[in-house]
Order: sequence, then C-alpha cells, then structure tokens
Amino acid sequence: MPHIAGIAVEAWADTREECLAEAVQALVENFADVGDAVPDDSIVIVSAEETDEALLLDVLDEAIYQVEACRRVAVDVSVDERTKATAGQVEVRLATVPVATVDRVGPVPKAVAVRHLRFGKTDGVWQAHVNVDV
Repeated sequence: MPHIAGIAVEAWADTREECLAEAVQALVENFADVGDAVPDDSIVIVSAEETDEALLLDVLDEAIYQVEACRRVAVDVSVDERTKATAGQVEVRLATVPVATVDRVGPVPKAVAVRHLRFGKTDGVWQAHVNVDV
C-alpha cells in the first residue's frame, strides 16, 4: 500500500508464524518480482524477542539487511517455534537468491518504522501492519 514516506505492508493469516512469513513476502513483493526463483542459499534468524511486534521488526530488518548488505532477496520464508531448551525462541529461515536474478518493480526498502507497527491477533486472525521507508 502507498504511504506518505514509503509503503505500508499488511499481512494476515491464521497463525503467527504464517503471518510473519506473509509480512516478509509482502515486503519483498513491493520491490521485486521473484517469479519462480529457486533459492540457492538461506539465512536463519533465531529470535527471542519479548513481544510479537519486536519479532516482526527483527525479521523485517533482517530481510532489508540481506538486500542492502548481502545483495540477496528472500523468496521463501519458514518459521518454527523452538521447544525444550530454547523455549520462547523463534527460528525464521529466509531462503534467498541474488538480487540480480529478480526483476525490480519498485524502490528497495531502507528501514521499518517503529511507529504504527502492529502485529497481533484480532478477531481470531493474526494481522501485521508496518510502515516502511523507501
């Protein structure tokens, strides 16, 4: 969605994990058409953030960092809650391809704005909303 300083990314799903993955994919879709790109690498983020909003911010920040610093774009996302000794942690895997292998369709995001960031369950559905500077 257009936003005064960039874009607003919204996502929703039945579970927190699915919504987090949808938010990353929505972020990427604003600047890249990944088509049928087949990932050739991945990055794993292990987060123990205390709030759902902090988790969303952590993951989206990493997706942006991968584009800016590593020249990689996330084309697939998987999220798993960790158990036993690492209870409370979330493991997010961003499967990536080189930026040069996807078509650019918009400006690359620069940062996620903390203001107006929302991530939580409303009326039985997980919803995410974040403003992104481009």
